[in-house]
Amino acid sequence: MEKHKPKQKVRKRTSESIVTLKKELKALTFEPIYGESLKEIVTKLTTKIQEIIESYGYEVEFPERAKKEVEGDVYYFIYPLKIKTKHSTKKVYLEVEYLIYDENAWMGIITDVK
Repeated sequence: MEKHKPKQKVRKRTSESIVTLKKELKALTFEPIYGESLKEIVTKLTTKIQEIIESYGYEVEFPERAKKEVEGDVYYFIYPLKIKTKHSTKKVYLEVEYLIYDENAWMGIITDVK
């Protein structure tokens, strides 16, 4: 007689890709954001990024601080975003450039997504 062994749960390895999301974020490099202050542009950019990420069913965690460099009136920021998918957490690095293009007018543009 054959004894029946209890079935073990087989865990499937799932690897979720966020390549499409990254491509959509890269497409934002062609859409500069304008505002009267750096704070206004950061708020607009954050809102736009959050809407895109949530449309994929993911959650995003923005950093409290970003790595930044300043050259005259040009500010370079690198934001390490944590994107929570259904199965894991991925990191995406968003490089953004902010600059004064007119007396008191600011422009922000995404320069790279890694």
